[in-house]
Amino acid sequence: MNPRPKLRSPPLPSPSSPPSPKSLTPNLNNKMPPRKLNLKPTTLTLATTLFSILALYVFFNTFIFPNPPNNSTTRNSLFGFREKNTHNFPPVKVYMYDLPRKFTYGVIESYALARGGEKQRDDSLLKYPGNQHSAEWYLFSDLNRPSRERGDSAVTRVMDPEKADLFYVPFFSSLSLVANPIRPGTVVAPGDRPVYSDEEMQESLIEWLEQQEYWKKNNGWDHVFICQDPNALYKVVDRVKNGVLLVSDFGRLARNQASLVKDVILPYSHRINTYTGDIGVENRNSLLFFMGNRYRKEVID
Repeated sequence: MNPRPKLRSPPLPSPSSPPSPKSLTPNLNNKMPPRKLNLKPTTLTLATTLFSILALYVFFNTFIFPNPPNNSTTRNSLFGFREKNTHNFPPVKVYMYDLPRKFTYGVIESYALARGGEKQRDDSLLKYPGNQHSAEWYLFSDLNRPSRERGDSAVTRVMDPEKADLFYVPFFSSLSLVANPIRPGTVVAPGDRPVYSDEEMQESLIEWLEQQEYWKKNNGWDHVFICQDPNALYKVVDRVKNGVLLVSDFGRLARNQASLVKDVILPYSHRINTYTGDIGVENRNSLLFFMGNRYRKEVID
């Protein structure tokens, strides 16, 4: 009977013959192709958004609000940014022109007369008709308040034009645009009620301004006009474009007439009555205004 064959172990490498370098070292000539980053558009958009938010946060905390918060001068605002109290900055000194009555209360009266109203002897009885462009009334009323009631305002009214930083022209341009519901020349006004003409009122305003010393001094560069309706002051806008325009958007203004550099976009006054319940605006600390597009859909280059 044959004995069971023995299993032989594999031969051990000889100490005198070290393993070949080729067997231990990878082939450097066969380089692996570089991996491509396959970032989807959604990933890129998200990364860009996060980077933008971070950059804005760093910018605001480094340059705009570098000081630590102080309860007496700052308060928490939206997104954790600190909102500085306006008392830390000198107020803007504004001189408001005492325009002839026809440019202010006269416009309100003309609006009422064109709709069957009666003349009022006391201007305080005239009520500005609420509409989405009533910022001109609120600015006028605010600057007419006694200074003791405007202690927290960032704007202070000065009665001496020599001390003014800006000159406000309180013409009710948006209300003037719609004061007459019928176009001039298409109807004869009854009795002693002449047909109101917005174009004539605009021309009359410029004629009055051009006689003023401080208008001629800087050619209107330091004057402020409110023309919140997109068609307000349309006839004379080229003659007031040097000044600061308070507008709703730039849709019907040329590039050489308005820009974000010198002008201010105002929010509309809401045409729906404000809710006055427990969560009404009186109990809120932050005001948000969704600006939307700066240009109207019919704008043409």
